[in-house]
Amino acid sequence: MGYNEATVEEDSTVLFICDMQEKFYTGIPKFKEVILNVSKVVQICNVLGIPIIVTEHIPQLFGKTVPEIDLTGVKGPFGKTLWSMCIPEVLKELETICNNKPPKSIILTGVATHACVEMTAIDLKKKGFQVHLVAECCSSSRLEDHTHAIERFKQMGCFVITIENLIGKLLKDVKHEKFKDTLRIVMTRAKL
Repeated sequence: MGYNEATVEEDSTVLFICDMQEKFYTGIPKFKEVILNVSKVVQICNVLGIPIIVTEHIPQLFGKTVPEIDLTGVKGPFGKTLWSMCIPEVLKELETICNNKPPKSIILTGVATHACVEMTAIDLKKKGFQVHLVAECCSSSRLEDHTHAIERFKQMGCFVITIENLIGKLLKDVKHEKFKDTLRIVMTRAKL
């Protein structure tokens, strides 16, 4: 069976975490909720062995990645001044990150939806990657910016998904050996 752009395969997918930094505790609506959701996706990717790449936008200004997100085993965090995550260090990692091959799909999360996340998606699409934006793992300083950015993601051919949809795309069958582990992660309710 051939490759379908809407699919997400465990062995050819990478998670991108864009600029989930300390400075955004204030100024980004629902940031704590986004942190919780990104943390769940990180846990799911760790269970499934999906590589993770993390960036920090001007870390000397916006701080480090929030401590609630487990960075154990990730590539990065890579500091950047470009809005896009597609900096030379990240592009170099992508060359061999999936069993010595580049990925087909990128799971995209982070802030701000209308700025760094969107610029990352544009660059990834230009380079031929399929982009799967996890909607509840993103936010912007203004709801209007986030909402319009989501529409632009769809217009440029990205797939806008949820965490549960992501699990379905990755596992494809409830008989998958990691189904219960991933379901447990999604069902976990944490205090925000």
